[in-house]
Amino acid sequence: MRAAVVKVPGPAESLQIAEVSDATPGEGELSIEVRFAGVGFVDTLFRAGAFGLPTPFVPGIEVTGHVREVGAGVSEFTVGQPVGALLNDFGRGVRAGGYAEIAVAHASMTIPLPEDADLARVAGVLVNGVTAWMSLHHLARLRVEDDVLVLGASGGLGGIASRLAAVHPASRVIGVVGSDAKRPFVADECTDVIVGADLAAMVDEMTDGRGVDVIVDPVGGELRGQAFERLAPFGRLLVLGNASGQDRALSGDAAFYGTRQVMGFSLGGVAHLVPDQVRTALAAVVGLTHRGVLREPAPSVVPLTDVAEVHRALENRSASPKTVLAIGA
Repeated sequence: MRAAVVKVPGPAESLQIAEVSDATPGEGELSIEVRFAGVGFVDTLFRAGAFGLPTPFVPGIEVTGHVREVGAGVSEFTVGQPVGALLNDFGRGVRAGGYAEIAVAHASMTIPLPEDADLARVAGVLVNGVTAWMSLHHLARLRVEDDVLVLGASGGLGGIASRLAAVHPASRVIGVVGSDAKRPFVADECTDVIVGADLAAMVDEMTDGRGVDVIVDPVGGELRGQAFERLAPFGRLLVLGNASGQDRALSGDAAFYGTRQVMGFSLGGVAHLVPDQVRTALAAVVGLTHRGVLREPAPSVVPLTDVAEVHRALENRSASPKTVLAIGA
């Protein structure tokens, strides 16, 4: 099969298109003829060696396609059935493998799709959608009276978190973007939009000094610290990533005196431990997307051969909010 392979971790050029052995399912698994594979910022970290995956490996943690083969013990899927799958259940051992014509997923990380599902659009919402859904519902326990502040609202994870919070609905969704040029990209789903440099003053003004109830933070850095100080009593900070690369320390005393909570969530680290919750979130996000309730923008679709260019765009912050690789016919 054809795949994008990383033999030695490094820059985007480390991704090489090559012929490798066909992936085959083991017990509890199924193989998928991949039509589309989502590409996210976390994939650039895998490629660069940040997580120490053994080489050679094939990146890609979200795919849509059709069942090719089912392994022992798998009875709920049939060959040819359209499916969507997460490939980031790393607690079971090395997974990933989405940038390939054939990928192997665990049955518990896979859901059937409607025959008329838009496979490209679905491939673009799986990881970010499940991360946002589980964070908002299982960690933050989002309430209709909550004010939600989303850092990086114009990005992939921040964008879908904003839209899910609006659908819930939260009382108010405040999107934080890096510049005025990015305001139009989040205007539809956010009640208010502010530029990061104005975060502290604007949140104080918008909430009359009370602060926000939930912060969705895939960004980190100085923004995380500023946002944390604007949490209302019983407010919840959801740490979902660190795109800035700056892990700013937070004060335990500030959490204590302010009655604030800090919660982290890494889907890849816990997916194998909570498969029922993951599948529930998968079904919810895919269902909302398929019905048009969650109005996810159409992703950019590029051929597998352009994967290195997509990684470069993600790293220099010029990529579209979501890109998927077109792989199978």
